[in-house]
Amino acid sequence: MARPTGTPPEQRRTLGLTELILGVKPGRGGGAEQGAGGPRRPRAKGTLLYLLPIPLLIGALIGLGAGRLDVVLADGGIFALFMAAADLTRRGLKAELAQQTLRFTRLQRVPLKTIGGLLTGLATGLAAVVSVHQGIGLGLAYAAVAMLGFHLVYGFEPLGRPRAFATTDERAHKVAAALAEAERKLIDLDRAAKTIANPELKIRLQHIGSQGRLILNQIADRPTDLFRARKFLSVYLDGVQQVADGYARTHRLADSRELEQNFRNVLVTVEQVFDEQHQRLLKTDVMDLDIQIEVLKKQLEREGIQ
Repeated sequence: MARPTGTPPEQRRTLGLTELILGVKPGRGGGAEQGAGGPRRPRAKGTLLYLLPIPLLIGALIGLGAGRLDVVLADGGIFALFMAAADLTRRGLKAELAQQTLRFTRLQRVPLKTIGGLLTGLATGLAAVVSVHQGIGLGLAYAAVAMLGFHLVYGFEPLGRPRAFATTDERAHKVAAALAEAERKLIDLDRAAKTIANPELKIRLQHIGSQGRLILNQIADRPTDLFRARKFLSVYLDGVQQVADGYARTHRLADSRELEQNFRNVLVTVEQVFDEQHQRLLKTDVMDLDIQIEVLKKQLEREGIQ
């Protein structure tokens, strides 16, 4: 079996003005691979959103020194709104990353980024009216521009959420629960891979995770395959997760060549088993299609249609 390759080196480019202001992280190369074997990390980090309202904090401190309680309350309150917006935005970006990673697990439904964008617009409008003493119309314009910029850089959460199965059938819910549990095990497998220093073993473990996700996607597209893949979900996936966690905990304490070789042998075997499971499900799809074609031919013959 061909050994998996690593991800290509990160592409470098010059940061634009918007990225410098709003804290946007440059995109990475290897988008195809990330789409197949792992999630795409969100481009925006939102770090500099915490720095933008610092002038308001300075204004509140100056007002405190001058004994201006109204200035302290106004600038301090708007600063707190900006901080809340930045915190919600960062949490929303983390939730977005989790949504890209977890396809079948139910996620938090609170639109954190959207709330963060609304608070950013509100805080900007209040700063223009209260702190800079602009008119209400101009304050609304500043708020609208701030929300538009937020949307262009970070985006808002969609109103709906795609589900693995668009049905309320009890059997479909059982399939979705099994896929969600298997998906969490694959996430734990990815975490264990990050703690392993050996590049070969790390790549093999990541490749196993990619194979596992392919199988889960097959089951999601054809829920009847869950019975055929039950051994994969209940035996092999549990086994490789336990072995990977055990090796990740002990390989730093005991640098043993024998332990490393044993773990390598296990990973090679698991790769073969996962690949066989994947091919078996594909073969089942082809066989079922052939059966459907034969049934259709016989039906056409009975009805006298050539």
